[in-house]
Amino acid sequence: MSTNLSESGSSSTFSQLNLEADVLVIGGGPSATWAAWNAAVQGAKVILVDKGYCGTSGATAPSGTGVWYVPPDPQQREEAMASREALGGFLSERSWMERVLDQTYTNLNQLSDWGYPFPVDDRGRPHRRSLQQAHDYMRLMRKKITKAGVKILDHSPALELLVDAAGAVAGARGICRQTGERWQVKSGAVVIATGGCAFLSKALGCNVLTGDGYLMAAEAGAEMSGMEFSNAYALSPAFSSVTKGAYYRWATFYYEDGTEIEGAGSQRGRSIIARTLLTQPVYARLDKATPEIEAMLRTIQHNFLLPFDRMGINPFTQLFPVTLRLEGTVRGTGGIRIVDYTCATSVPGLYAAGDAATRELICGGFTGGGSHNAAWATSSGYWAGEAAANYARELGTKANQRSVRGLGEVGIASQNSSKGKGK
Repeated sequence: MSTNLSESGSSSTFSQLNLEADVLVIGGGPSATWAAWNAAVQGAKVILVDKGYCGTSGATAPSGTGVWYVPPDPQQREEAMASREALGGFLSERSWMERVLDQTYTNLNQLSDWGYPFPVDDRGRPHRRSLQQAHDYMRLMRKKITKAGVKILDHSPALELLVDAAGAVAGARGICRQTGERWQVKSGAVVIATGGCAFLSKALGCNVLTGDGYLMAAEAGAEMSGMEFSNAYALSPAFSSVTKGAYYRWATFYYEDGTEIEGAGSQRGRSIIARTLLTQPVYARLDKATPEIEAMLRTIQHNFLLPFDRMGINPFTQLFPVTLRLEGTVRGTGGIRIVDYTCATSVPGLYAAGDAATRELICGGFTGGGSHNAAWATSSGYWAGEAAANYARELGTKANQRSVRGLGEVGIASQNSSKGKGK
């Protein structure tokens, strides 16, 4: 980015667009839109800024995902929680898992009431464990937050957080990429919902997920948690950027000569695939899928099959090469540490949601994949938005009269470090 946001002078000279809000949400995916919607429902004035176009950028919109949606049946809930505890090293917390299951169940039912087209089975019952029409999901969320009164700044990445004299987060500064106009938003609270970091690996939808939210939070003094569980890789066809791990539960993995790789699997045998890839190609075939499952898979996620159609490959009958694509904290579980049930960080006025926040609380040390991370996004966004609105309300009407200073250091020459506080 050639234009440097923070230059010498007062904030009135380097911020052409000066706005105020009760809650500022940074991000444009599921957790950001749920946070913005719930903050607005609480009566807060909300501004959402996204580096892309809210509702289309990020990992969810182009790919779709399963969701950890479980009816409130005690046995089903127990099985759902127990099934991932061992995989995560028993580092998850039951109280958080229960809360996420409850909130996800409520939120997805709300999505249905809003008109999201959940698929139905042959008895007409909705199947709410899937958000495969993710473009419809995110288009709907954008529509709902706009209707709720949220002001959206598209293509307007945040570059640094603002803090008051006590160190509480009080807004952010950034730039409008299409016009070069600089913006400043003073707010009572900020929700960071910028997604994870995939390290420019080209996994579908992930190249905008650069970890900028982590940087801004760290500059404000926030702590990270679970980063040692975030070197996550996802299976992908070697000729495609689509990383849909769920399909590979019906796959068998083979050496180049057609011999099956013993122990290889998409969940418990992924390390075997990784070790094999270090020395030779690995191939897969979705040969465990029955004709009925194949028909279902062909209808729920078109992006997965499109590259195969272009290559003239039938993945259910023919071998195809696979690779592992780095998805970092997008598929991993680490992120900004949250300190209580409101998704507050260790810095006053700063909240974190979605992949920007740690998901250890429900996943432990194992990948959140799609389903758990998707459930976490909708739930944590909902809680963070409500809590941020309440925090801003408690500050009172003069919150945005506070003197503020920017915290940006990495990548921008902050005028605050050389010229003192902006006003």
